[in-house]
Amino acid sequence: MTKKLFIFFTIICLPVFIIISPDWLKINGITPCWPVILLLPFSLKNSPWKSVFASILLGIFIDSFTIGNVSYIPSLVVLSLVWSTYGLHNKKIKLFLNIGLMAIFGTFFVGLSIWVQKIILYSVLRNDWFHSWSFYVLISEVIITGLVAPFFSSWLLLAYKKI
Repeated sequence: MTKKLFIFFTIICLPVFIIISPDWLKINGITPCWPVILLLPFSLKNSPWKSVFASILLGIFIDSFTIGNVSYIPSLVVLSLVWSTYGLHNKKIKLFLNIGLMAIFGTFFVGLSIWVQKIILYSVLRNDWFHSWSFYVLISEVIITGLVAPFFSSWLLLAYKKI
């Protein structure tokens, strides 16, 4: 029961992290990719089916905050499958920075997925200005997520172990 309550509390805190992210957790107004930070420890500790279900729910939840036709769901589903199979084969995460590295790759994959979806859906956005702006946002989000994820995700991993 306490594990379910903890997961519910974590998901409720997601919009708070997104909306009221402090300035010291931003790079020029760009916040970390909170869905990746929260999905990573959950996927490492659970089976692929639970992780996929959680990623779909998390994607729907995040998509309800965003405006546009692009979705987080496809990239989060792929990441949850990869991370949960990694978690099944390697039960222990030995280094603190492995979580940051997985979050960096996950954030890059999510950002690239959003970028490709925007290019496909809005063919008008195929100019140089859009690509330079998108590249800047992608790199900034990857950097700040890579710095924040080892702290938050490892804390969540330790909390899942104790419950």
